[in-house]
Amino acid sequence: MKKMLLAALTLIVGLTVLAGYFFRAELSPVLTLIIDWGILLLGVAGLIGLGYLVRMHLARLFRREKGGFYSLIALLGFVFSLAFGLVYSPHHPFFRDLILNVQVPVEASLLAILAVSLLYASLRLIRTRGWTLLSVGFLFGAVLSLILNLAFFREEGNPLLAEMIAFLRGIPMAGGRGILLGMALGGLIVGLRVLFSINRPYGEG
Repeated sequence: MKKMLLAALTLIVGLTVLAGYFFRAELSPVLTLIIDWGILLLGVAGLIGLGYLVRMHLARLFRREKGGFYSLIALLGFVFSLAFGLVYSPHHPFFRDLILNVQVPVEASLLAILAVSLLYASLRLIRTRGWTLLSVGFLFGAVLSLILNLAFFREEGNPLLAEMIAFLRGIPMAGGRGILLGMALGGLIVGLRVLFSINRPYGEG
């Protein structure tokens, strides 16, 4: 009985949100209420996950496990960010500059690691699959993207070269859009499976 009620509630909420895209004016109050509830539940889930991470790092410190120093740094950063955000505001210039001066270099480092990982993956693909059209194209695209982003080419004063480089730099965006389309289709399929109770993330089965 409980599973049937959860499945019926999920189906009603999902169909209501789906219908809101077609009847936005009529269902606007209901959609606003559902979205507010969703944001509230998401915030509670975030707090639970945050508490779990803090407890995990504290346990690692007390047990003196390997990597405890990094747990200490993570906890100090968390306490500082929480205290500063509560006393002042996340929009404070000092807090914003501090976060950006940490976040931007970390993101740049992760992108650099991703580029090297793609190049290594292309070489591994050639070793396992051989010199196929797919593996060679993947390797060529990875190397070309690395070369174009190293700023070796100076396109000032040469409109034709500038257009060619802009076109080549835009090719990886096609792959990114393909990934986003795949994520959207995957989310749509999962949503439909949940709506029709094929998958039940809210219970067993």
